[in-house]
Amino acid sequence: MKTTYFNKVMMAVCLGASTMGLYSCSDGFFDRYNPDTMQMETYMKNDSEVENILLDAYYYLRNVQEDVIMVNGLCTDEAYDYKKNNQNDYISLNEGTWDASSATINNIWTYSYNMINRCNSVLDKLDNVSQTNRKQYEGEAKFFRAYAYFTLVRLFGPVPLTDHVINNFNDLYKYNRSPKDDVYNLIKSDLTTAIADLPESYTEANKTGRATSIAAKVMLADVNMTLKDFNSAKSTLKEVIDYANANPTKLGLQDDYASIFDSENPCNKEIILAAQFNNGSTVVANYLMRRCIPNVTPNTQPAYTFADGTKSTILTSQGVSCLLMTWELYNQLRSNVQDKRYTEMVYDKLYDTSQTKSKQTDEVNVNENGEAYTPATLKYFDKHNQGLKTCASGCDDIIYRYADVLLMYAECLNETNSTGDAKTYLDKVRTRAGISGTTASTQEEMRLAIENERFTELCFEGHRWFDLVRTGRINAVMTAHFNHRVQGLSATQQANNNGMAVTDCDATTGTPLEWKWNSITNDILFPIPYDQRQLTSNWEQNPGY
Repeated sequence: MKTTYFNKVMMAVCLGASTMGLYSCSDGFFDRYNPDTMQMETYMKNDSEVENILLDAYYYLRNVQEDVIMVNGLCTDEAYDYKKNNQNDYISLNEGTWDASSATINNIWTYSYNMINRCNSVLDKLDNVSQTNRKQYEGEAKFFRAYAYFTLVRLFGPVPLTDHVINNFNDLYKYNRSPKDDVYNLIKSDLTTAIADLPESYTEANKTGRATSIAAKVMLADVNMTLKDFNSAKSTLKEVIDYANANPTKLGLQDDYASIFDSENPCNKEIILAAQFNNGSTVVANYLMRRCIPNVTPNTQPAYTFADGTKSTILTSQGVSCLLMTWELYNQLRSNVQDKRYTEMVYDKLYDTSQTKSKQTDEVNVNENGEAYTPATLKYFDKHNQGLKTCASGCDDIIYRYADVLLMYAECLNETNSTGDAKTYLDKVRTRAGISGTTASTQEEMRLAIENERFTELCFEGHRWFDLVRTGRINAVMTAHFNHRVQGLSATQQANNNGMAVTDCDATTGTPLEWKWNSITNDILFPIPYDQRQLTSNWEQNPGY
């Protein structure tokens, strides 16, 4: 049974919150707009009370990262919604028609500011913390404040910037949106402090999974890459790689690719930062598994069949079908039958008899009756928690891991005219996957090779949108995706598998959706949520909404 630091986190969050009479750990509270009015004059007087508030940041990390994964999947060529009784929010993200009313986008905004306010609360009360814990708490608070602002500025551009406690959330809307440079300056300052204050790793079992200086370095490199400062990012990533080389038991690639995502192998040496879940005695369940399981007909199909023939007790009837694998991603993953990322982490044995049969088999796997199989990722499928009626998973949401570091470093090397060296680090990831090294030789070829490798290696981990925006490839990739047709596949099947609009359900061709963001000359930004703009007249909406 999985035992992680997160058991302590959730108990501390609940105890701390109930002590202040703030909220219970019910889902209902978190569906409401959070006024976050804490009685600071009567709480946060000692180390334990301050830590309880700090641990809230780990709670909000799960909420934010889950929606970040949904956006990075559904808004790109990585994932699609099967459109079977799912909420319009996910469908609009998938079809590029999202607007300021999107619940997912609003959640990212709200939970990020919840996290920021918790961190600011801790930072304002550091004088009440012992010297033993002060640096640790300051480093963690600034680390998570940086994470929240980094998420916000990449998705929304200029955002209100606050580095102190807001006792009443309405006060936030007296602020103007701060320029992106100011936001990034705070992020980099916070991460610099976190690097100095936090340890590289922990020896205490009850601290496993907490933020480290290594995680802060990786995030700082990510920030600098976003800002096109590849030299600074390269230098920081080299420090992380040097640490891994000197400490191979603490940081490095897992030999077994599937073991990275195993719920009974949490916080393994490849994972640098993760939002943690647990289906042990203290249940903190990850519902991404449900979203990744196709709800197909017949819905009595086991969601997964193990290698020994044992069938999963979780059926497709429990799946939600809103984060399924696109054919572009699937075909790239299975382009090499030796690729462990395909053989170990993709399940393509589920089919839907309610859909029109496929007319060919080259691009689409079909059963003996001609029904097309529906591929799905296994990254969130908890094989050790069979029989859970809620279809909940104990698998973690990985934010940064060592393979990501190697690919980031390869990109930095390539962008600083060291394409030959970039190949070395790209091939480390490919070798672990069981495939041969890249044939890319020019800088442009290497750019595409790294992009494709990140697509397959890091799929469903919350990177694709950020990657494509960083490289300036978002419009080209998404225009091609929206115009994509799996030749010979029925229009009905296409509509479900690619989120495309079709004019004739009996035809093999249809009218593709339009990727409407080509006219945006700067970064494509998500809208400031409608509910937030109603509270202030100071904020201009982002272009395109």
